[in-house]
Amino acid sequence: MKTLHLISILSLFIIFSTSCGNNNENSSEKIAEKIIENATGNKVDLDVNKNGDKGSITIKGDKGEEMTISSNGNEIPDNFPSDIYLVEGEIASVGTINSGEGDIITIVINVKDESEEISKRILKEMKANGWKNEMNMTTGEGGMQMYSKDDNSLTVTMGKDNDKTQVSYMATVSKK
Repeated sequence: MKTLHLISILSLFIIFSTSCGNNNENSSEKIAEKIIENATGNKVDLDVNKNGDKGSITIKGDKGEEMTISSNGNEIPDNFPSDIYLVEGEIASVGTINSGEGDIITIVINVKDESEEISKRILKEMKANGWKNEMNMTTGEGGMQMYSKDDNSLTVTMGKDNDKTQVSYMATVSKK
């Protein structure tokens, strides 16, 4: 888990340093590579691709391991399970972490409805789509739900963001 947090922080560092007018993208990649190598004891190669609000960072290990962290702007990836109910609203962000074992897809949607209404709607639709509700908690202006189906899982969190409710989905999609 410590390594995953380190990789996430480094990914943000790379995106920040390459998106703020720093023309020395290669230098940022090399620094991040050395930090990951020192933390994991493995040789890695980072590859950063950026195009507007979309971008990706691919981390390749010396034993063939590969993980890609990407920002998809506001486009839902093709491999996002179609049986996951998404609330209607403004998609704020979409991100994906791809590995050999599966994908973690995050989607953040801003909606006008209150979290209690949203929670009831998601629960009803997810159960109708065959997902097992593992946890359902609503607290004031927020809440959290967890679901499972086959080898996949989903965590939905809701919270107030000014006059809107922000609904965050984190789906773990296994590669079978």
